[in-house]
Amino acid sequence: MGLALVAPVQVKDSRTRQIIDALDPEFLQLVRWDWDLRVIFYPKSHPVLGMPDCVANGCVRGARFGRPLCMGCEAIWKESGQSVEDFIKVAKGRMLGVRQQPCRVPECQRPWKSSTMVLCEAHYRQRVDTLKLPLEEFLRHPAVKPRESLGECEVEVCYRQRQYARARYCQAHHLRWKAARRRGETANEETWRRAETAVNADREVNLRGLPERVVAEILYGLQARTAAGSKTWDHFLRPLCDRLRADGAPSLEVFADPAKFETLAHTKAVRSVVRTMLVWLTRLGATPESEHRKDVWDLHIFTGHGGTLDFTGISQSRLREAVKIWAYDDLPRRRGARPHTAVQPYVTAMTRLSESLRLQREDGGDNPALLHRGDIVAFCNRLAFLAENGTISARTRSHIVRDVALVLTRIRTLGLTHPGQVMEGLPPDFRLQREDTPDEPEDTEAGKDLPDTVMRQLCDNLDALEQTAGREVRVGTELLMDTGRRPEEIRELPLDCLAQDPDGSPILVYNNFKSYRLGRRLPIGKATAAVITGQQERVRTLFPHTPVSELKLLPATKKNPRGTKAIYSISEGHRTWVDSLPDFLVPITVEEGVEPVTRLLPFDKTRIFPYAYRHTYAQRHADASVAPDVLKELMDHTDLKVTQNYYRVSQERRREAVDRVVALQFDRHGNRVWRKAQSLLDSEHVRRAIGEVSVPYGVCQEPSNVAAGGQSCPIRFRCVGCDHFRTDVSYLPDLQAYLADLLRSRERLMSAFEADDWARSEAMPSDEEIRRVRRLIARVKADLGDLSGEEQAQIEEAVAVVRRSRTVLLGIPRIGQPLPDVRPRRPA
Repeated sequence: MGLALVAPVQVKDSRTRQIIDALDPEFLQLVRWDWDLRVIFYPKSHPVLGMPDCVANGCVRGARFGRPLCMGCEAIWKESGQSVEDFIKVAKGRMLGVRQQPCRVPECQRPWKSSTMVLCEAHYRQRVDTLKLPLEEFLRHPAVKPRESLGECEVEVCYRQRQYARARYCQAHHLRWKAARRRGETANEETWRRAETAVNADREVNLRGLPERVVAEILYGLQARTAAGSKTWDHFLRPLCDRLRADGAPSLEVFADPAKFETLAHTKAVRSVVRTMLVWLTRLGATPESEHRKDVWDLHIFTGHGGTLDFTGISQSRLREAVKIWAYDDLPRRRGARPHTAVQPYVTAMTRLSESLRLQREDGGDNPALLHRGDIVAFCNRLAFLAENGTISARTRSHIVRDVALVLTRIRTLGLTHPGQVMEGLPPDFRLQREDTPDEPEDTEAGKDLPDTVMRQLCDNLDALEQTAGREVRVGTELLMDTGRRPEEIRELPLDCLAQDPDGSPILVYNNFKSYRLGRRLPIGKATAAVITGQQERVRTLFPHTPVSELKLLPATKKNPRGTKAIYSISEGHRTWVDSLPDFLVPITVEEGVEPVTRLLPFDKTRIFPYAYRHTYAQRHADASVAPDVLKELMDHTDLKVTQNYYRVSQERRREAVDRVVALQFDRHGNRVWRKAQSLLDSEHVRRAIGEVSVPYGVCQEPSNVAAGGQSCPIRFRCVGCDHFRTDVSYLPDLQAYLADLLRSRERLMSAFEADDWARSEAMPSDEEIRRVRRLIARVKADLGDLSGEEQAQIEEAVAVVRRSRTVLLGIPRIGQPLPDVRPRRPA
């Protein structure tokens, strides 16, 4: 017999009819819905609703996907102390909540007695008392005939078959009625039949006895949750249906009332189901035109993406309506999956203005025509007060003023101050002028990039991140570190995001959602490409049947049966991981008495967040002397000034590093210079910038050579014999390499090398030059050896910064600097 998928024609309520019309026939077939029976049957195999059979021996109940045992067997197994393998071999005893099944005799219309006695009562007695045959032989015996149905149970919500001719109920309700009479809980059997709940059966939800509207709402809510990939187990819905029957609720929307919702004395999961069902029901039939009249907007109705806009903080009704009109006009201009994050700050700023009007005006600011310049002054003074007492930051104060100024201007340009409009009569002087905006604190970007020591420790602990937050968060974090993309750009990467240049170099293809520039191409290293390819293989293994074009590189682990949804956030798992790591110790200069002293102090973990890797990426490339216009392209900025904001701190880091290495500076004789210098004056830094020029293994202070940019050396670059030469600890690798070059050159010239004597004599390194270089190396190493381990670590960090920023532009032979590794190092 086919399923009755078409709803009864007598449905007259327009909302109920709207919900029923929104039901998908394919979904109704999936749950074997019949409008006459009104029972939801969960399928065994479905990525969201599926409940496959429990693996325990003899158990026929459904197990949740990802777990081998049903809930009952799982509870017994945990108490048994056995391994899963041993437990599933033991035959299952009595099972509760098993769905009623027909008798095993072909064409018999009566139900079985139980899952262990799979015959109806009449056939069971015939087999045991009369024929006394094994089950399989009994089923083939010619004397065994099918029996007619005894009818349905007379309990109003029950659809089960009766098992005995003289009984009015199914076996379960027959026992319940007997128990109720013994307890004296009811004297009226008719009343009991109407009030009694359905028998809870595995993999089914009984909606009988509920109003048509409620039935339609639960079906639609289950359909919407299933389409969104949310699992809704049967034991979530059964207590909800019992509550709705007991209350006689006309609609599921009674729980939209917070006070009523709080009376749902069920698990957190049941409340979550009700909450999301109400959301989907609210969205059904809603339009942007209807939604914008509300004070809290569901942006799914506007953009198809999640998020809300809350205007309830604006207490003046006319001002609130004006801000809503502005937001309705502004939303289409916003791009990306979370437009509310761009609009909500303006609404919050207007909430601050509303708060000021409410507190400082006798009429609360309800009449726009009575507002004036004095209210703006009062608002600015209140913001100053809040900034002074620490309620808001100075930067937030500046942003609020700018945002309010923009919204007030747009309210006027939208014509909302004209006669008949919501802000009719708003005076012209009720506006914020440019001079009302306080200066924003200078942003040096200090601290937004992460020190090398912090990055090394983070990279060394990526395995712990995978254990804490999962593989997808780990891969996302590695890509943030390596590519400097925004978290949203990495989170939404498609599976097929790896391409190649014509020369075979790997390219990351991503979307710049912030600026709406799609299909951007970023050169990446082979190691980064290997991270991507490994993740691609993992995703294809997890979701083999989904087309590649629909898959995400970082698929969500929940509510994502086909792998088409990206993980919701990298930040949450990343924060848990960072907080669990030991302290990050970095060198910090502190005052001890009157002297500045460098100590290894804990780095503030709140400064380690996903977007900080973008700043670190920019800083890493700036330190590696990547040209600003090239870095602008790497960051995918259209304005060079924006790019410069990401690495202005470079000069500060370089200066701090110079301050450290200059204390270990030597002249050509190996004598220490500026031994007592703790820091350089600003004028001294300038002098170093214009009064010296780089040479292969130090600096030259000879005026004519400096003026010529290093191209006019009077002694032809024999620096260790010149009194204008200075070197420091950062040049130690160059000095060692230069010594090796001198020794190799001498050996080669002393061998059978065809050259005139004068040429050989001119080219031969002198013993004195070799001695001088050796003495310099020994002197630098000796002074380094005198430092403590902590001081040596600080010097190494400073040397790394100085060497990355060093450029030597002389047309002479020199030791080439290695190309910088702009990818954070990973543990071997």
